[in-house]
Amino acid sequence: MAMAPAKLYRKSSSANKIQRQQRSNSSFQFLTCLGRYGVVFCILLAALWLTILWRSHSTLLKKIAINDGETKSALGIPRLPFQKKNLDDLPKLPTPNDAATWRLPPGIDAIYERAKRDDQLCRSLEPDGFTGYDVSTRIHYQKDTIATLPAFGFLGDVEAWNTSKSIGDPIAEPSRWQCELPADTECHESQFTVVFMAYNPDRLGITLNMIRKMLEEEEWNDIVSEVVIVWNGEREVDESEHGRKVLAFAKGHKLRIVYPLKMGFPNDLMNRYHPDVVQVTSKAILYYDDDGPFYSSAAVRGGFELWKRHSSAQIGAMARQLDYGPRQQKERTELDPKPNDSLFVTHCTNVDDKVSYNFRYFANYDANMVLPSGSFLHVNYLCFLWHPVLAPIREFVLAHPVHPDDMTVSMIVSQLSGRAPRVYSRRLGSRDKSKQERRQLRRIADSNATLREDDEDDPDTGVIPSSEQRRSLMHGIDWDAGSGMNDAKQVWADLRTIAVNALVRYFGSLNSGSIGWCEGTEHYNPSIPGKCQPVMAKQGMLPWMNADNTHKDTCP
Repeated sequence: MAMAPAKLYRKSSSANKIQRQQRSNSSFQFLTCLGRYGVVFCILLAALWLTILWRSHSTLLKKIAINDGETKSALGIPRLPFQKKNLDDLPKLPTPNDAATWRLPPGIDAIYERAKRDDQLCRSLEPDGFTGYDVSTRIHYQKDTIATLPAFGFLGDVEAWNTSKSIGDPIAEPSRWQCELPADTECHESQFTVVFMAYNPDRLGITLNMIRKMLEEEEWNDIVSEVVIVWNGEREVDESEHGRKVLAFAKGHKLRIVYPLKMGFPNDLMNRYHPDVVQVTSKAILYYDDDGPFYSSAAVRGGFELWKRHSSAQIGAMARQLDYGPRQQKERTELDPKPNDSLFVTHCTNVDDKVSYNFRYFANYDANMVLPSGSFLHVNYLCFLWHPVLAPIREFVLAHPVHPDDMTVSMIVSQLSGRAPRVYSRRLGSRDKSKQERRQLRRIADSNATLREDDEDDPDTGVIPSSEQRRSLMHGIDWDAGSGMNDAKQVWADLRTIAVNALVRYFGSLNSGSIGWCEGTEHYNPSIPGKCQPVMAKQGMLPWMNADNTHKDTCP
């Protein structure tokens, strides 16, 4: 019995030796096989590895959070303008099952159809036959080369979009840009988001004063859901005492500061309209520049109620008229001589149509655009404003020396909505205040960089008073001043006119002009220039508001 374990051990050891020999033979055979087929095996292995890596990378890009400031691929960064390519070089179009996801939003389709119709009308006006529009993308002004847009360029950009879509592009992903037009009314909305654009920490004192009012005072905080500062500057917010106060105030209030430059965007005035930058949850957005001008809560409530009744339109308080050329003025009168904000006048460069930017007064009626401060916009329009098909127009805003984001937004929104902006009274004085009280309010408002209340005996003609000449767009000059033109101001006015003509020619049409606050009231007078008398309303005059400045229940 004592020998049994030894025999078993020897047997087991012998068996292990045989097994080791078999494994050695197998290894030799495997190495021999690998030597013979190693190249093919490595190629197949590399192909499999690359396929797995590509699929995981593509999936990761689509799942990256929108607010990841380090990854530009997940953001709607505007691409370069679409270039027409040889058809043989184009990527394959989507299959019929995918075609629906690649369709342009309905609003853009409507602009396209309008532009096609107007293009044909303009061609028919050429007496000696049409030879083609000027397709230059830049023009010369004095010694400078200025960015512009080609006539009916929107048609070409849409056609290029339809033939150059690339499946899998995370920026132009079709499901990301299926925009929806807003409803005509939003009667049940009760609050809005306020978006300030700022870039200089030394200028935040005025901004903070207004934000404090909006978030702490009773007359504001029931209608303001949140305040967002779009920080568009290279300097940090905390580089000034005012900036540090803003950051401290944000910790305990409904105030967010967003940094588009850190998200990969260029320094662009259009950043305040990007849906990924502002991430607004309300349907209504009230826009302000950091230096105003700011309006009283009574005036803003009137504007908000007007927006609720016309939510598909842009609503503004400082509206600009674009004076038509002679042929266009005749066409506008023939379309409908009465106030009608749902018409469009053609713009035909082949017969030398030109419009002029009228900066000498703020119009109630016949305004074609509004300035950002105090303007209301439906959140749905943000998707359209940054749709990839409109990348050329955004690049135009960046390249042009006056960076005309205000006229660009008004132009796009009016084309999408099929109507001109609506205008509300940016001043809303009280009939019950004495003249002395009104003057005191005026002094207080001016000291707070807020537009003054109207004096009852002030013959306001709509011409811009000196108290409102605060904006310094370039080199410390009050460019929006209505009088005292000098050479520098004339250059600015010319550049604004060049910019607006580029935008109008791009679409080939211009809206028929705004309808003022006094429409349908005893204060409407078609025989005077502004058509509203007084130009600025007082409490009880707005047809959609009660005498105590509460809104009427009639909406729409």
